[in-house]
Amino acid sequence: MFSKIRSEKGFTLIELLIVVAIIGILAAIAIPQFAAYRIRGYNSSANSDVRNVATAEEALFADSQGYGSVIDASAKLGAADAVEAATVLAGPLNGATSTTAGAFIHNVRGAVPFSVSNGVGVGSTVVNQTVPAAEAIGTTYVLVSKHTQGDSCYGRDSDSTAMFKSVFVPTDPSVTGLVAGDVPTAVADSVEFTAGAGQCTAYSVM
Repeated sequence: MFSKIRSEKGFTLIELLIVVAIIGILAAIAIPQFAAYRIRGYNSSANSDVRNVATAEEALFADSQGYGSVIDASAKLGAADAVEAATVLAGPLNGATSTTAGAFIHNVRGAVPFSVSNGVGVGSTVVNQTVPAAEAIGTTYVLVSKHTQGDSCYGRDSDSTAMFKSVFVPTDPSVTGLVAGDVPTAVADSVEFTAGAGQCTAYSVM
């Protein structure tokens, strides 16, 4: 009977404290790692989007012998020169599936659709040049992307094959997304990611 009583005894207080301590240690390690994984995922989304936009730029160049700027579907496609000043679009947008709620790279000669992921902002600046047909088409571009919950900006320049990455340091804590001032001004035959712009600081080659 005494052996039966002993076999029904529960955990001691010491054993419970040890288990709680182990769980606490694991949680202290896992929670920051999970947050870091989430930020890396957001950054990957922005990185992927700016690569896709660069591909759309090259597709437009193949079709029209000129680059373009980013616009949403509310603008009149192919009816105006590419916008040289910084323009920024916020996702989600998908030009491939919607002509009314999509994103496009455009110049006066045409447009190419692309998609912007949820939470990602994509911006561009373009240098235009007038061609013999009196049409202004882009000769160089700069692209920047950033996820609202990420901590990095990603850039592409038509004058370089490299990808660029910077630290995002908000000038206003309430601003977490990309704004026009974060997109460097495009300059022909020059790589604009040798320094930061706006909230995107200290660019480096990936």
